[in-house]
Amino acid sequence: MSRAAARLRVTLAVVVTLVWTITPLYWVIRFAFETQSEISHFPPLFFPPHPQPGAFFNILGFDYKTASGIALPASGQAGQIILGLRNSLILAVLVTVATMIVVVPLAYVFARLDFAHKGKLLGAILLAVSLPPISTLIPFYSLYVQLNLVGTLTGLFIVSLTITIPLITWMLIGFFRNLPPVESLGRVDGFSRLYIFLCIVVPMGRSGIVVAAMIAFLFSWNEYVYAQVLVTGSDAVTLPAAMTGFLFQVPQPAHLAASLALTLIPPFILVAFVQRHITELNLVDPVR
Repeated sequence: MSRAAARLRVTLAVVVTLVWTITPLYWVIRFAFETQSEISHFPPLFFPPHPQPGAFFNILGFDYKTASGIALPASGQAGQIILGLRNSLILAVLVTVATMIVVVPLAYVFARLDFAHKGKLLGAILLAVSLPPISTLIPFYSLYVQLNLVGTLTGLFIVSLTITIPLITWMLIGFFRNLPPVESLGRVDGFSRLYIFLCIVVPMGRSGIVVAAMIAFLFSWNEYVYAQVLVTGSDAVTLPAAMTGFLFQVPQPAHLAASLALTLIPPFILVAFVQRHITELNLVDPVR
């Protein structure tokens, strides 16, 4: 196959993937910039004829009047959306920090050191990664009822760590294994293992650690299954769970679409910020 043909196939694959991914998302988010009559128009409008940001003001508790004089009142779900946005940010930041504090040394130990029962422990991590959240939801709920953790951000923080710690550990094991073997050289120079880890290995693995932190943030930011059962209707509600409140009110597609767009802002910012690190992360199977 010629180079031009190979490049054409790759380009077509990228275009198809982008269209497949972006089109459904765009089709929903465009509602946020349309009025109710425009949303109900048939055939559907591919582009909003008169884009306006009123739905974003509404979900944040503000009234809005379009240029044509149409009044868009504040959403009755605005309080839950604002509360969910605050809680989701707090939860995502705390989970990311706690996850990286635990995972970075843990993944390093699994990747670079040999010890008894290492294979069994790796299997336990893989099992934790592969379990669907719904399979542990009922046990967690039963335990949280007895511990009075239902409806608390602390309970959601703890259960989120059960997802992020195994997943990020499994990712970083492969990354740390691919780093140059600098430990022996450092020990020859008289450095302690802790110094080698903190001052040599961690800076070398900066790209992988940054990307792993981003993934931990996104997982906790988007967590829905546990949040829907454990904190919905409480002061600890998160943004994904708060959005479901629109399904039990008078249909407001624009408000639901605006809330969806709101959840996409942090991921876009993170991806733009760590884009150069993503290409440097080489994930391999840590069990070999």
